[in-house]
Amino acid sequence: MINAREILTLQFGNYSNYIGTHWWNIQESAFSYDCEGGTGEICHDVLYRQGINHNKQITYTPRLLLLDLEGSLKHLSQDGELYGTGLKRSGDLADERFVHQECVKKLKEDLAWKASDVEMIVEPESNKNEFQLDLDKEELNVYEKDYNLAQNVDSWADFLYARYHPRTIHVIKQYNHSNETQIFDTYSSGVQLWQDDHFEEDYCDRIRQYVEECDFLQGFQTICDAFNGFAGLASQCLEHLNDEYGKANLVIPVYSPRNILYENADAFMSDSIRVVNSAFLFHRLAEHASTFIPLSIHDRVWRALESVRQLPHLDYIPDNLYQTSAILASYLDTITLKYRLTNAQSTNTMAGFCADLNNYGRKLAAAGLAIPFPMNFDDDLIDCLDKFEEPLFTQFTPNCNIGTNYVVQSVSVRGIPIQRLKRPPQQAKEQIHMPAYRCQSVSEMFQFYLQCVNHSSLAHVTSVKAALSTRVPFPIEMLDRRLTTSGFINIFKKRHLEEKVQSVTCLAIAQSSNEIGDMLESLYKEAKRLKISKLVRFKAAGLEEDDYEETLEGLLLFKDNYEDNYEL
Repeated sequence: MINAREILTLQFGNYSNYIGTHWWNIQESAFSYDCEGGTGEICHDVLYRQGINHNKQITYTPRLLLLDLEGSLKHLSQDGELYGTGLKRSGDLADERFVHQECVKKLKEDLAWKASDVEMIVEPESNKNEFQLDLDKEELNVYEKDYNLAQNVDSWADFLYARYHPRTIHVIKQYNHSNETQIFDTYSSGVQLWQDDHFEEDYCDRIRQYVEECDFLQGFQTICDAFNGFAGLASQCLEHLNDEYGKANLVIPVYSPRNILYENADAFMSDSIRVVNSAFLFHRLAEHASTFIPLSIHDRVWRALESVRQLPHLDYIPDNLYQTSAILASYLDTITLKYRLTNAQSTNTMAGFCADLNNYGRKLAAAGLAIPFPMNFDDDLIDCLDKFEEPLFTQFTPNCNIGTNYVVQSVSVRGIPIQRLKRPPQQAKEQIHMPAYRCQSVSEMFQFYLQCVNHSSLAHVTSVKAALSTRVPFPIEMLDRRLTTSGFINIFKKRHLEEKVQSVTCLAIAQSSNEIGDMLESLYKEAKRLKISKLVRFKAAGLEEDDYEETLEGLLLFKDNYEDNYEL
């Protein structure tokens, strides 16, 4: 392996872990185990690490650290399943109970007291769902079954296909996922938790161990819940990463599609907490992130979660964490392709990706996604783009409009074969008279299109042949029946229910534009309306009013970077 350009990924929070789980699943379902030595387009060593377990078996696991609350793992062991006592996931719960009973018996025999004097406190077993049980059956192909995961998922662990390293999962013992009395809901509670010496030392030591394994560390990817205490934890961690390593850091703040943090929480208070958490987080990210791209399936998220994004060929349940997180994971897997390609194809780095977007201090960018990219099964790309009248993508950054003029954007498109670019000269007919006919690649044609439709704008386009994998456990029930099994649109015929879409074309955009200034101004106005002294949960966690005023001033200064007074 030469110059793997490694990246360490950090996930903070339950919804972030939903998104991350889909992201790792998507990557692993597209792994190519080519015995002939083919390398493929994507360098998986950028995000994955090779190791060896106690049984001398080679392992390949995400270079990942994730944080969640106690009670969120269900059946999943905190130490993972590739190391330790088991070689594979056990599907035999009877055997597990037998081993547990034998351990209890042995413990009672070893104790000097009478067995009647010993009180055993045993956590209730968490049963695996059908998908997880089938993963343990080596003879069964899970890709061929329907599991109805949209209705049967209670945790991200329920649809996890990837295997994790023992140091990946970090559980916060001080808070429980289902506890509604002691809630981890404020930015300040996250900051307070980081200041616990034991927590900070343990977590930073895990980061250090990963970093020391790398030959050429690019930097860090961070996905964090923006609406609860994980926002405070993530911002504190970013400050540590900058002080200790000084590498690029791409941050993805995410918003859960559910309106309130906890079932019995007051809706107005939840909305106010979300505004304050967002203000603090955005202010800190403006200082410590290289670039940050907020994601949400909702149009607006400050005071209330308003209408959801509509995608032409996707039908999803708006408050379903399993389905919505798959959409956002599809964006992440596509937009990050630029710095995950093989060395033979690309020398791009994550620092370069961020530098393309953050000139003039514009560290906040907006996300756009087209899944699937609306291209008919019998169209050429040149004709498809020529007929477009609507924007290429749907906006997935909340409280922000699509920029059309004076924009800088990084674009990744996948799944469109070069054979579908245009017709050969002898068959071209009217195509040959189009200015775009001279384009020789998919990326070049998109580049030309964006130059035509966006005035005084700059676009960096990356194109790969590999489409986005939609194999189980991706929620394929969301996909339009008019999609072919290869992810193109056939308006004349619906595919049969037993025919599964294996992959889809996809386009993702990270965009820096003046419209982001309006987003920051709307956040400032909502945060300014609140009296922080009345939000007792922040005060109880040590927040001072001066800190809040400093944050509001910082947001205004950051917004000034998006004024229309610069030249490309």
